[in-house]
Amino acid sequence: MRFCLALTTLAALLVPATRARAADPQVGQTVVQSRPAVASDLYAFGAGVKIQADVQGDLVAAGGRVVTSGRVQGNLIVAAGSIDFGGTVDGNVRGAGGAVTINGHVGRNLNVGGGTVVLTQDAVIDGHARLVGGEIRMAGKVASRLYAAAAVIVLAGEVEGDVELVAQEIEVLPTARIKGTLTYWSPRDATIDRQATIQGGVIHNLPPELPHALTRTGTALVTVSRLLFMVGLIVTGVALYLIFPGFTTLAAHTIGSDPFRSLGIGFLFVVAMPVIAILTMLTILGIPLGFLLFVFYFAALLVGFLITAFFLGDVGCLTFLREGRRSRSTRVLWLILALAVLALANQVPYLGGTLMGAAVLLGSGAMSLHIWRHWDDPDHAGGD
Repeated sequence: MRFCLALTTLAALLVPATRARAADPQVGQTVVQSRPAVASDLYAFGAGVKIQADVQGDLVAAGGRVVTSGRVQGNLIVAAGSIDFGGTVDGNVRGAGGAVTINGHVGRNLNVGGGTVVLTQDAVIDGHARLVGGEIRMAGKVASRLYAAAAVIVLAGEVEGDVELVAQEIEVLPTARIKGTLTYWSPRDATIDRQATIQGGVIHNLPPELPHALTRTGTALVTVSRLLFMVGLIVTGVALYLIFPGFTTLAAHTIGSDPFRSLGIGFLFVVAMPVIAILTMLTILGIPLGFLLFVFYFAALLVGFLITAFFLGDVGCLTFLREGRRSRSTRVLWLILALAVLALANQVPYLGGTLMGAAVLLGSGAMSLHIWRHWDDPDHAGGD
């Protein structure tokens, strides 16, 4: 907990004031007014980003929600939870977000992906458009080819060239106008309104089935990868115990002495650490530290899981063997057996995932609790 508080304080210190110059990276609620124009590339980051000014270079933006309404003479690159593009971009537009709405003018090509992607009636794409998402609705105008892949695609706009779609469900509305050929891959027939215009005809292709040999090869690769992962997990767990025997043993004992507290602290750790890392990465100077925090986070989750496995192995060792026979090699063997049992349990639908999650939470919490209790006594914390 002290470590988390220290990181939170550091992340707060790294966040600069939100009212920066227009061409500087900005954090927080960022608004770039329509005047004056930005005479260079613009980088804007924050929880909310609203760009009203004209940008005479490229615009790179990221945040919780990004809204643009001015003119960008270069390219637009944006990533956000929600994207609302309503201006003009002379170059290319590349974007990714949870919800993407395009109602502006793109001078060249559009490449976007998101949970939902919507091209409104006001959207005009002078080049080709590539769209990927869970649901795609295209009511704008594309001057070249349209490529789209999603679970659901609704086409209501105009396309000057060919259209290629990959989806589970495809609907072509009466307002659709396609001067080229509509080619789509779907297990179902597309719903095409009679009033829709498709000058080049329609080609329906079923999703290709994998050859039997390729399927067997894929299954073999999955099996081998699982075995290699298991071997790597065993090697890491054994190395952890042999290098830090005291820490591993004492942290595992914490699970037995404080299981509910370990579970609660593990939950707080799993939830809080990614938030701290993201807050730290909101500034350019904080990106390396935030990356290191993510590396530490995933390493800690792995160590937590291994500590839980060691605890289970120790319980089995104590249950079936006499105290005097709990040698280091015996504990290593029981650790390997515990990892094998957990791997088998993971194959049980629903229950397996729950058990794996509980193992990570317990081990991470026990490790954090053990370190917290012996913060001022590093020799005892390590136990080595």
